[in-house]
Amino acid sequence: MIYLLTDSTACISRKEAREMGVILIPMGYTRDGKDAFQEGYIEESVAWAKNWQDLSPFSTSQVSTSSFLDVFLSLKEQGHQALCLTISSRLSGTYQNAVKAAEEAGEGFYVLDSRTTAGGLYLMLRQARQRLNEGMAIEDVMEELRAMRRLSHTIFTIQDMNPLRRSGRLGYVRSSVSTLLNLRPLLMLQDGSVVSHSLARGKQDQLRQMLLGLSGNPREVIIQECGDEEAADALEERMREKGLEVIRRQIGIVLAIHLGLPVLSIAWVESKEAAN
Repeated sequence: MIYLLTDSTACISRKEAREMGVILIPMGYTRDGKDAFQEGYIEESVAWAKNWQDLSPFSTSQVSTSSFLDVFLSLKEQGHQALCLTISSRLSGTYQNAVKAAEEAGEGFYVLDSRTTAGGLYLMLRQARQRLNEGMAIEDVMEELRAMRRLSHTIFTIQDMNPLRRSGRLGYVRSSVSTLLNLRPLLMLQDGSVVSHSLARGKQDQLRQMLLGLSGNPREVIIQECGDEEAADALEERMREKGLEVIRRQIGIVLAIHLGLPVLSIAWVESKEAAN
């Protein structure tokens, strides 16, 4: 069998992992530098995140090489292969660690940098499973996923820029961006890095800007949130009015630590017709 592997920023549930044949490798996080935890399936992660309004005492750690290697070697002993999709290499060292583990495990283990995370990573996993179930070779699946990530987009908005600045995950974003005067920054993932998208004045303008940011005539859009269910509901209503299929998902604690609370995001893949 060909298994899929991913890190926990894919924000998938235990049920989804079982249905897609995905093995979830947890990201780690600590509180005050001493209490250590592992991020699990999304239902567990969200339940834990709701216990904390202030995530500033927390920090995160990438998935280690040994964590990947243990899974690879276990699968190898059972005669299986694996395709591993990770959070963007520009956001975490997880991808490099997975590559090292695959090289040590030997033939039959492949790693792809998704250049995204959360909803975008979930969409790639779903596509990979569909193609593998159809009998496509792993190398051809990887080639299709490379093309897919060029058409993948994520826009998100946060309440406070400081958590993201502290995490060191920002690309080029103006230092003046803030939530003063009710300005809300909209950011996006561009080739795997976080960059500025636009500024919105208040929540209603924030939702309007997110709708305007949709490009490429997508058939479906993922709305993902942590701590902002009301805004996600309003955004979903507007998208359905435009005839879009909406998938609601939640964001786990590791990404929430980096982004702060609340956070709201959309992810989608351009239609092939628009791309052509």
